[in-house]
Amino acid sequence: MLKLSLLLLKFLLLPYSTYSLLLGWVESPGYPSGYLPHASLNWSRCAPKGHTLSIRLIHLDLEDSQDCENDAVKIFSNGNLISILCGKREFEELQTTVNPVLQSSPGGCLILSFHSDFSNTKRHTGFRGFYTVQDFDECEDDPDNGCTQFCHNFIGGYRCSCRHSYHLGADKHTCTVSCNQDLPGLTRGEISSPSWPGSYAENANCKYTLSVDDHLQLELHFSDLFDVEESPDGQCIDGLRIHTSSGTLGPYCGNTPPRSPLLTHSNQVQITFTSDSFGTNKGFNLHFKTTDKVCPSVVTPHSTVTPEEPEYHQGQTVTVTCDDGHELNIRSKSSQYLTTCQSTGVWAPSYICERVDCGFPDIPEDGILKVMGSDNQHTQYTDQIQFHCSSNYYKLEGDDTYICNASGQWQSSSGKTEMPKCTEVCGMPENEPQSTARILGGKIAKLGEIPWHLLIKEPSRGGATLINDRWAVTAAHVVEHVEQTSLSLYGGLIDGRTSSTDPNI
Repeated sequence: MLKLSLLLLKFLLLPYSTYSLLLGWVESPGYPSGYLPHASLNWSRCAPKGHTLSIRLIHLDLEDSQDCENDAVKIFSNGNLISILCGKREFEELQTTVNPVLQSSPGGCLILSFHSDFSNTKRHTGFRGFYTVQDFDECEDDPDNGCTQFCHNFIGGYRCSCRHSYHLGADKHTCTVSCNQDLPGLTRGEISSPSWPGSYAENANCKYTLSVDDHLQLELHFSDLFDVEESPDGQCIDGLRIHTSSGTLGPYCGNTPPRSPLLTHSNQVQITFTSDSFGTNKGFNLHFKTTDKVCPSVVTPHSTVTPEEPEYHQGQTVTVTCDDGHELNIRSKSSQYLTTCQSTGVWAPSYICERVDCGFPDIPEDGILKVMGSDNQHTQYTDQIQFHCSSNYYKLEGDDTYICNASGQWQSSSGKTEMPKCTEVCGMPENEPQSTARILGGKIAKLGEIPWHLLIKEPSRGGATLINDRWAVTAAHVVEHVEQTSLSLYGGLIDGRTSSTDPNI
């Protein structure tokens, strides 16, 4: 009883931050007089959010058996078995070995199940335990609480806070610095990473916005000391980026600063700097000033400029010439135009040099000459097409591969611009004849042996041979004294011994 009183006193003297919101006893049926055969108990409790539920056994006396097959206490946490007990355990052993594991996860549940069988040779007193719900200290016991600087526990939860000059982000866990600056109208100034020249802050997400008059551009000068964290393989862990009207430069990291001076060609620039939660790097420092806007040396892609200079000032006029195989996207289809550098640093007028398009080749409508894969053809400069004949009874005369040249013509690999043709293949069998005998007194030909042969039945029986897709040649006596319109020729699979034959040609 003294041990029990001391245990209860310990719970009652707990500080308020860990004082139980729910507590009570759980014990076997008939305790302490002893449980009967076939006794059972099913007990369950759940902890509120931010709390844990624990059981502390103060007495255990059950029938002992291998693997606790006979009488047993089983305890589950969120459906997972965490302990199975039987036999007799001393109070000290329960406190040091058994009880520390009888605890739920934060906001979780415990289930206790007890059963006894029929085989008790003597009466056992059973078990008794004290259950309690306690606050879970996320700051001490949860390494994944997410606070990047300070963690403060309270009953049922916790909160994060930050050091001086930091503020808590939208996720209420990450501490970051207030480093956003909007600097409109400034023509000179200095920008640096947080805490420069000391180590920059972790979890920084800085945005520096510069804007000046339209006719000016911002010029950035970086100091030689540049130290932004990068990985061993050269990937940026932290990074500096420069956003202008024409695109984004960076990210920059490592120990090499961006080139100086850096002409942005823009009157509006946003500089962003981000860092992770680790590292002791110094960061960056830059001075900015403004200059009159200049026009870039490239007016439009796929073109050259005359006269050629690194940059151009307001009022300068140049000639833009599209590269070979390109033409302007205007009606004139010219390859040259004049343009003037404006005060805003842009060229006007400005046109795009597009790839010359040869169009689909002009081929006959007889359906014999075909372009391979014509459903998905690319017909612009340097694209290729291939021709083929769609029938085995024609052969390709000329080159089969053509390339779209710079002047917008299809040109073959040998330099020809005329299209190939499909010519008839007459008199040439696919299978060489096996018999060399003459027709008179000869043998029956095998299928496909003389594919160009025709039959004439009336008025005189005879044979003919195709010499192209419109003409056939035969012996003179077959057509002697016969009007041309009354002559019928038969081709295909024809039985010359029958009296009725439908003309196939």
